[in-house]
Amino acid sequence: MKASDFNLSKELKFDTAKGLTTFQHSRMLILEANAMGLLRQQIIDAVGIHKAREILLQFGYQDGFADFLQMKLSHDFDSENDLLAVGPMIHTWEGIVRAVPRGEPRCDRASGEFFFTGRWENSYEAEQYLCFNDFAREPVCWTLAGYASGWCSAFFGKPVVAMETACAGTGDEWCDWEIRTPPAWNGKAAPYVAALRQFGI
Repeated sequence: MKASDFNLSKELKFDTAKGLTTFQHSRMLILEANAMGLLRQQIIDAVGIHKAREILLQFGYQDGFADFLQMKLSHDFDSENDLLAVGPMIHTWEGIVRAVPRGEPRCDRASGEFFFTGRWENSYEAEQYLCFNDFAREPVCWTLAGYASGWCSAFFGKPVVAMETACAGTGDEWCDWEIRTPPAWNGKAAPYVAALRQFGI
């Protein structure tokens, strides 16, 4: 199977008798974006932006890691690159963001090198942040970065961290992202690494 063959609409199962929507063995929730945006803002208001970033990074990481395990166990992909690329496909299908990888990823488990980059377009997270706030000084797509970190850490078998190098929430046209091992960020990812430490980052 190629990553481009993935079709979430064929993978979801709706059991209205039980009130359950499932994807493989995981229960799924379909929620309205503005409601998520309000919850997100209430977290920021309640605990401050830095603690909110930590919470939402962890939320995204758990989601991405779990999705990877489901996909690896339930599908037979043509190549490792297809398995890696289906993560952005899932986020796109879910309406979270249009995730567009850029170039060929570099993944060498023996040397510990990992590099994956791309663009997020129409990020619900940047959109919702700007519904409540002026442009941010730092990137705000924390659940997206957490998801990418979780998916790629599970894929690589070692910790990696996703960060935005541009973000619509700061006034950029779109969000650019890069995923590297923590040492390869040269300290720039320190708040993200600290937030995800409980996952072995």
